[in-house]
Amino acid sequence: MDFVGPFVGVIDSYLIAPFVRQINHLRRSNDNVNGLQTVVQKLKARRNDEQTTLKAEENVGRVKTATASNWFEAVEKIEMEADVIETEYNQGKCAGGWCVNCWSRYKLSKRSASLKLKAKERFDEQFAVARQPALKRVIEMPAEPIINNQPSTQRMLKQIFDCIGDPEIDIIGVYGMGGVGKTTLAKEINNQFKENSCFEIVIMVTVSATPNIPSIQISLGKRLGLPDDRIGAGALFEALRKKKFLIILDDVWSKLKIDDVGIPHPAQNSNGSKILMTSRNQDACTDMGASKTIRVQPLSEAESWEVFVKEAGEHVGADGIKHFAGKIVGRCKGLPLAIVTVAHAMANRHGVGVWENALREMKQSAKDLRGMINEVFVPLKFSFDRLENDLLRSLFLYCACFPEDHDIGVDEMLNYWVGEGLVDKLGSLKAVRDKGEDLIESLKIACMLENGEYKDSVKMHDMMRELALWITSSEYSGSNLKFLIRTGESVKEAPQAHEWVDASRISLFGTQIEELPELGEKMCQNPATLLLRGNRILTAIPPTNFLQHMDRLSVLDLSYSEKLEYIPDSLSCLVNLRVLKLRGCEGLRALPALGMLRQLQVLDLWACTMLDQQILGGGSECVGGASNLRYLDVGWSNVSFQVGVMSRLPKLEELRLWEANKIKWKVKSVGEEDEKWDIGSNITGSSDDRKGQSEDKEKEEKEEKEKKTSGGSSSSTTSSSSSSSVDINDSIMSRNVNINIDVEELFHLTSLTSLSISFEDIIVSDWFKPLAKKMKVLNLRRCTIVKQDALQALNESQNLCFLTIDACLGVTCVPSRVQRSVRIMDCEDLEAVLDGAEDHHQDSFETLDLMTLPKLKRICAAAAGGSLASLNCFAQLRSIFIMKCNSLRMVFTKGMPRLFNNLETIFIRKCEKMEVIIETEEEEVEEVGEDLLEVGIIDNGGGGGVISPFPRLKYLNLEGLPTLADVCTNRILNCPLLKGKDVTVINCPKLKQNPLHIRNAEGLIFI
Repeated sequence: MDFVGPFVGVIDSYLIAPFVRQINHLRRSNDNVNGLQTVVQKLKARRNDEQTTLKAEENVGRVKTATASNWFEAVEKIEMEADVIETEYNQGKCAGGWCVNCWSRYKLSKRSASLKLKAKERFDEQFAVARQPALKRVIEMPAEPIINNQPSTQRMLKQIFDCIGDPEIDIIGVYGMGGVGKTTLAKEINNQFKENSCFEIVIMVTVSATPNIPSIQISLGKRLGLPDDRIGAGALFEALRKKKFLIILDDVWSKLKIDDVGIPHPAQNSNGSKILMTSRNQDACTDMGASKTIRVQPLSEAESWEVFVKEAGEHVGADGIKHFAGKIVGRCKGLPLAIVTVAHAMANRHGVGVWENALREMKQSAKDLRGMINEVFVPLKFSFDRLENDLLRSLFLYCACFPEDHDIGVDEMLNYWVGEGLVDKLGSLKAVRDKGEDLIESLKIACMLENGEYKDSVKMHDMMRELALWITSSEYSGSNLKFLIRTGESVKEAPQAHEWVDASRISLFGTQIEELPELGEKMCQNPATLLLRGNRILTAIPPTNFLQHMDRLSVLDLSYSEKLEYIPDSLSCLVNLRVLKLRGCEGLRALPALGMLRQLQVLDLWACTMLDQQILGGGSECVGGASNLRYLDVGWSNVSFQVGVMSRLPKLEELRLWEANKIKWKVKSVGEEDEKWDIGSNITGSSDDRKGQSEDKEKEEKEEKEKKTSGGSSSSTTSSSSSSSVDINDSIMSRNVNINIDVEELFHLTSLTSLSISFEDIIVSDWFKPLAKKMKVLNLRRCTIVKQDALQALNESQNLCFLTIDACLGVTCVPSRVQRSVRIMDCEDLEAVLDGAEDHHQDSFETLDLMTLPKLKRICAAAAGGSLASLNCFAQLRSIFIMKCNSLRMVFTKGMPRLFNNLETIFIRKCEKMEVIIETEEEEVEEVGEDLLEVGIIDNGGGGGVISPFPRLKYLNLEGLPTLADVCTNRILNCPLLKGKDVTVINCPKLKQNPLHIRNAEGLIFI
């Protein structure tokens, strides 16, 4: 019987077991199908999570990995097959729920089990959903056009490219005098590799005279796609050594240790990598290890003349002028910067005698100079000398007090203008600002200053700054002005005491100085300006033998000296001080009495967050120290005033109290209010006499502090008599507490032209109207608007830049004459932002934020029987943000889209009833393209077409809009600058997507 065992085993393995498995498929068909659906639901949830992660990664510039694409495709196939199985399974059931067709039931069960295994494998699979995008080999740099018929320029380019192509040369040094065109050549080389590059990556960075290694590393890291937290020498070295690179280091002044930066030496890479550097000094090139140095030669006489004619105008070739003009061009020695500067200085000069005199002046000043002075400063000083007056020349030299490449803002210039006594001469800050603007424009026209990177800022070309430093140095004998200037983080020691002697302006701007020297009685009596701005590790000013002898000082700027805790009492010795700036001194704890500073006109304590004391106290201090005050900024600080101080500031023109935490306001009882505020006699001065302080600087302040909140205050409905005010003041002299100041005090500021302020928990009525005309920055929080025309009086302000209305009652319409930003939040009465019945102003609103406005139905409401054509205040709008406006069904109603030519960003979030973004009119519709009709995106017979209301739109974010059905009903929105990666759609279940009804320059947008 032994042969029976093996026989039975064979039957069991090959007959019975397979049969049982198939029977199990049939018997467990219901479990298999249901089990498949359970796994697929988990897989769908994982898919949704991965898609959300991918969206977030794409929003920061990363791209989907190939593995992720394959995974999403596989999951989609599994979902489709699972749906098919479920449908077939349900269709195969009879009325009682049993499957009559056993064979079909068996196959579905088997397919379910197999697909379930695949789904589980995909669910368990781990992968990276996104990666850094492919790096651009070259980023084109803005550059002056190379004149094609300049043989010297073309020869220079060819020589440099030959060196780059030479395998024996690793580092190429390009050197020459300042302004000769080295940077222009470097940019042209960078740009020429854009079309046909033999390198994997080309990077150009500016080094400058005081190299900032972290800044250089950040520039390199960003080009290499490194995350911010990994940028360092080691990471840069690892990333670059794997690539064939060309690094262009522009404006190198001394040896830069490339190992410290993280740049591998090209010889170590052995893959053809190169470093190209430009410098004013050949030694700097050889110190950097350049195996080949190339000097950039000046232009030839013919090339120089061509440039001069191009910049000065054809009239320089006229008979009589050409002879002298040719001689003047010759004095420029072929230096492009000098040629252009002198050409601009002479562009509007048409008299022969003027040209003859100009040549005579150039010859007289050139004979005393050698070397660089002869080749660079003489032609540039000629432009300096040609400035119309001493005030222009003095302003130009003052700009050298700022660090190299520093963007000089209008407010920084205000120090100079006030310090020079222009307020006394011209009568007001408004007049001073206007005069200053004229001076700056004159210097820019003369090419002595350039536009800065930010609005309302300027900067000096480095050669112009060198010129100014030379003119004000002890080596130059042609000027009585002596400056002591040490700027930048490389300065770690203060100048010695003897160096301060005879200096009329001293600038230690942005240094790493910890201690200042004590100065003898006669060591430092001359300075009119002392700039100690941005010395972030300076902890103290010497209490003796420092300030007390500077009795001529008119400008003292200690702004952003964050560790400075105390100002010595010797500050009171500065009897001629006109400007005191302690802006951003976050560690400052005490300020001495200002009573002796009788000439003080500008006091800036913005963001002195630790300075918790009363300033400008009553009695003699206020009468003396504040009587000439024109500008006062205590925003984002904890300082306060005694009751009655405001009434003793008769000359104050600009007052910044925005988010001043300890200064609270109250309004007298409403019963007294209408009788009290007979406006017109209380405030003097015209709104036309105002011009706002730098808009970009106010915006920077707002963004910097926006997340902070200040304590609330309770309104007082009773006024205090003068005697009781004195009692209160006496009781709080030794401590700084919140005091509610009656707004009536603001009406005593008869010279006020600009006001930045926060009002909380007060009633806005007629009393507000005259102040509204003065507003620069306004924050209304938890206020009640009892008279809408009081709020609309803000439209009469000439310089209102920022308006925030937060949780206020009675707001039915928003003022439109706001230059920069409007933010409206939690105002339950607002139904329309702008009312067509009101007179609105053009060039308002750069940003508009609308949040939690439950009754808001329209952005614009046309007047009865009218249109929206007159609502042109959106012409400059760049960004619109709408959130939680649950009565708003559409954003851009008929007639509105044509008003938004500069709109760049649309962000709409959590608006429950939002149905469509744009409501269009027939006249706005363009002819539809054949491609759109063919793919069936729109129906031309149904009125479809293309509209182009937002030609500059770059970002679109739609989130949490459950009823949103379309961007623009049966229309294609044409946004040529909008890219798919910059479109975000989240939780908009009814919105037609992929493609959206939006196209850009490349076609329809898929997300």
